[in-house]
Amino acid sequence: MCGFSPDEKTIYFTRNNYNGKLKRDAKGINNLKMYSAKAVENGNGTVKWENVKELPFNSDNYSVGQPSVSKDGKKLYFISDMPGTIGSTDVFVVDILGGDQYSNPKNLGEKVNTSGREMFPFITDKALYFSSDGFLGLGGLDVFESRLNNEIFNTPVNLGAPLNSSLDDFGYIVNEETNKGFVCSNRKTGKGDDDIYSFERSCTQSIKGYVFDAISNAKIAGAIVTLKNKENQKIDETVSKIDGSYEFDGNIACSTSYTIEAAKDNFATNIKAITTAESSGVIQVPIDLDPALIERKDGLLKIKIGIIFFDLDKSNIRYDAAIELNKVVLLMSQYPSIIIKIESHTDSRANDQYNLELSDRRAKSTRDYIISQGIAPDRIESAIGYGETQLINNCSNGVYCTEAQHQINRRSEFIINKM
Repeated sequence: MCGFSPDEKTIYFTRNNYNGKLKRDAKGINNLKMYSAKAVENGNGTVKWENVKELPFNSDNYSVGQPSVSKDGKKLYFISDMPGTIGSTDVFVVDILGGDQYSNPKNLGEKVNTSGREMFPFITDKALYFSSDGFLGLGGLDVFESRLNNEIFNTPVNLGAPLNSSLDDFGYIVNEETNKGFVCSNRKTGKGDDDIYSFERSCTQSIKGYVFDAISNAKIAGAIVTLKNKENQKIDETVSKIDGSYEFDGNIACSTSYTIEAAKDNFATNIKAITTAESSGVIQVPIDLDPALIERKDGLLKIKIGIIFFDLDKSNIRYDAAIELNKVVLLMSQYPSIIIKIESHTDSRANDQYNLELSDRRAKSTRDYIISQGIAPDRIESAIGYGETQLINNCSNGVYCTEAQHQINRRSEFIINKM
């Protein structure tokens, strides 16, 4: 296995520790070393590889090989069992500094390397591909993909069957644009021991996530989670598990827009729009559900109940008003962290000052009722009447409006300040 610089004028390759004769270590083992060579054009249009040099981090005491160069030509990835190796062989990287100079080798760490064998790295601008028998796999060496995100490698993912088999699969290379590539395998369907196979990679996605209570963060089991395409047609549907988790795995294309809808009794339905990635992988989509009695409006969280009616010129809590206020009590009992403020409003009819005082009495009467039902006083931050100072339509003084239009302004609001 060899690697080329982006301009293809430098090649990195592996060969036995040989300089006129084979060299062996103290155990009689002939280790592998990496070398570089430069392309020299002949007059007839052919290229000859000259100026072969041994890389400075080789050793007679351990092996170094299987090079792969990053797309920008700045990093060289390879395999070694040098000191500092976690398993039998690990993936290492050096910076290519120019002038045949390199940084010290760096082990890619326990996210990529295991106590087993990591071999045959292949780096692209999107991911590191390598073979390993140290991760859970299908058998022998399997090909894994570790996505590259801001120069950090994500947890490797087994590329699965049919690419991987029950035997050894290795030497994976792929063109990220065409999705075509090659892999080596000693699977039983081959013609020899190790055979080369070509493949064309299909781009598929899976979607995973969990459903949770937006107030308490508790996971929600039994939520109906529906996947829809951009035409709002249902693609798939599942039910969240006991830990709130859900998964869609199949019929999901790359670079495609979808919506995910989560619904559960006593909660407001939530719909999330997503666009899948350009290449195969898993997209994580957690979905939060507000309790049905909570609404998000004008940038605020409010408790959603029916209209609180008061008798003319009165502020005492009527029976029908108590039914609605009991919903506030129930919600605050279920979520002990909720702190609210109460705002009471009137329409524009009657004297402005009268309306201000009347609404304030009603706000405080509402607060007193909620406290009488067992809610701690310090969970109601304030109870204030605003009269007709915050109308939500044009029905101000002197403007003719229907009774229904005036009714919109006669309201009590329960605003959640803290959850």
